[in-house]
Amino acid sequence: MNDLTREQKGLRAEEILKDPVFTEVIETARASIVAQWHLTDLNDVSTRENLFMQGRGLDEVIRGLRSLVGDWTVEKKNLKRKRRK
Repeated sequence: MNDLTREQKGLRAEEILKDPVFTEVIETARASIVAQWHLTDLNDVSTRENLFMQGRGLDEVIRGLRSLVGDWTVEKKNLKRKRRK
């Protein structure tokens, strides 16, 4: 993936974030994690921590994609400013 430009990565990340199948999979996974967490015993710390970390993992994937889009957006704005000067 290092062969891709920042623009290519940003565009692809944006496509992924807008993809209804990807969104559905993430939402389903998150709902499953929350449901499992609610069904665990309060004293089942290990399972609860594991589920929490799974949720954090999903968040990290989304955050990474949004970061790629954000980096690309900033670069795009900077290029527009330079062209105006």
